[in-house]
Amino acid sequence: MPVVHFPPYRRLISFCVVLALVLAGISCSLLKREQEPVSSQPIPLTPVIWFSPSVTTAEVPYQDGCGEARSFALADALVGSVPKKLTGVFTAVTAQSQPDEPLASDGVVEVGVGLRRIELAVPKQTQGTYPAAATVGIEMVFLARDGTLLFSKKVEGTGHGMVAVGEQSCQVVGLEPIVQDAIDSAIEGLAQQTAQSVQIREYAAQKGTSVPMAAGPRPSAAAPTTEAVTSLPAVGETASQQLSVASTVPLKPAQLSFRAIIRDENQDQFLQPDESLTIEIEVKNEGMGEAKDVTVTAEGKAELAAVFPTEIQIGTLQPGEIKHTSITQRVTGSQEYLQGELTLNLQTNSPVTSVPPSKVFSFEAKPRVIDPALVPDVDNMPNFLAAFTQPKAVIISIGVGTFRDGEVPAVKYARHDAEVMAEYLRIIGGVPGERIRILLDRQALVRDLEDTFERWLRKKVDRETVVYVFFAGRALVEPGTGAISLVPYDGTPSEARQLYSLVRLQEVLYRLPIRRAILMFDVSMDPSPGAVLADIPSPAWESSVSEARKDVEMWMVGNRNLQEAHAYDEGKHGLFTYHLLRGLQGVADVDRDGTVIAGELCNYARGEAARVAREQFGNKQEALCVPGIGREGMVRIYPMARGNNPKPVPMPKQPNLPTDASGPAPDPRRIGP
Repeated sequence: MPVVHFPPYRRLISFCVVLALVLAGISCSLLKREQEPVSSQPIPLTPVIWFSPSVTTAEVPYQDGCGEARSFALADALVGSVPKKLTGVFTAVTAQSQPDEPLASDGVVEVGVGLRRIELAVPKQTQGTYPAAATVGIEMVFLARDGTLLFSKKVEGTGHGMVAVGEQSCQVVGLEPIVQDAIDSAIEGLAQQTAQSVQIREYAAQKGTSVPMAAGPRPSAAAPTTEAVTSLPAVGETASQQLSVASTVPLKPAQLSFRAIIRDENQDQFLQPDESLTIEIEVKNEGMGEAKDVTVTAEGKAELAAVFPTEIQIGTLQPGEIKHTSITQRVTGSQEYLQGELTLNLQTNSPVTSVPPSKVFSFEAKPRVIDPALVPDVDNMPNFLAAFTQPKAVIISIGVGTFRDGEVPAVKYARHDAEVMAEYLRIIGGVPGERIRILLDRQALVRDLEDTFERWLRKKVDRETVVYVFFAGRALVEPGTGAISLVPYDGTPSEARQLYSLVRLQEVLYRLPIRRAILMFDVSMDPSPGAVLADIPSPAWESSVSEARKDVEMWMVGNRNLQEAHAYDEGKHGLFTYHLLRGLQGVADVDRDGTVIAGELCNYARGEAARVAREQFGNKQEALCVPGIGREGMVRIYPMARGNNPKPVPMPKQPNLPTDASGPAPDPRRIGP
């Protein structure tokens, strides 16, 4: 066998090549091991999902086709999407609404929302389709069942698409799927990172050896207050302090300190309606022992609406550990100037070396300022309109603001609403006085309603008659059926025979040979006495009779839900009634054809009442129009008043546009949002 001799430099080269190949093999082996994907199998945990207050109140602002500020609520999309996306990550997940409920045995996934933005440029009052983009930032935290933080990530998702703006509406159509894409994108990114978390998978493998948090009530070093947190200060920060709680357990004590910062959105150190407010808390354990069930409680003036939960959970802190948490909430409107203090207290179930003194913040809340001079006076009656003369029309206007039964709450402006509405309809339609019946307070006994609807009205109508019915006051909702009954002056909520049911009114109208019936209700909705709220369905405003009579009857309901209808003090009327009257002055003429039709009037009053309730009162008042858009109800196009909503000055046409770019005339039955 021949022997080959290599020169020394060739032996060196050969050695280097062999060494490089060996190292390359090792490197590839290590690289493969590092890039091995995390198991695609679901993590064997069944955590609970908690949605922070930033989710339940999250809205993203944008401008509609008329340049008005609008907002898109994110809560439903987030609450619906998060459990779906996490179902494949864990064995199972469940949603839990209240953060003060006990932790699930396998831990908690806490979800919050941060950045939210809609990018949309729509030329004012210009029909067409336009590109839009949405960005939503979501934060997800995983806490072990003892409160230990195992995972924390923030991801931003984006969505893109096209939206449309109609010719007769300012509404932007098509935002929902774009925002949903942004939410899904962010949640999918968080779900993937959660599934790849080594800490969570190690925790899942060891979960049988950990000790769950106590589910019972937590004792505290200081007696907690039952007052709700009302409003919070502007910008403030307090120094960390140390303290002690006596303990009989021979364990190493924790040594806790905490800092708190509260920021208002515009940083002017005043709380204003609809302003975002953020509280940031940092808690540190500098002691030798573990601190369990650490919470920060908040106390404030009871006169202000609650902004933050009364208890903020921090969890468990190991020796030397620091935890941060933040909560963002929107401030509700106040009707008066308020001053007060917010007090934060740190509490734990574990022995500690000292108890820090409370952190106290001074704050001021500005009321919602509305210049009455900017609110049009609807008590100035419109002019007589000969073109709308209705000598055969009938007007029934009822306002019950006080009651014989002192236990029934009064309804502000109900009497005034009925008086002004009757005069409006009389002037606009030139209705003769003998065809008008007005029932106010003591004149609106149950027998008066029966006589008016079931005897007097029958003598006044024929096939050319238009019946106008207006009612301001209170109504009761029956459990089980949702049936609605109007409350007369002598009405007793506990006695059905002292009420006047809407079914009875519908049957009366159904039997009459009339051309149209326009019914307007501005009522506060109460449950029947003794009824369990959970057993009461939605008030049954829409019935089978409504569908059968969609060409004859138009129902304008200012408050479709079980709640108080708002009084609009600036306008000196009920909120819905004010905007009905304002619409009858002509501004409800959305298509600017010179006529306010029934569908336009209801849609205008519904939208404006909802906007004012949201902006001024910080809650909802949802109105209802029956028949609704798309039901092809001929009654929707019935003329109600002369329009007073002039068309804008037309823009000059571009040279490359045809001389007549107008499309077919809009269907007035489909006008409205």
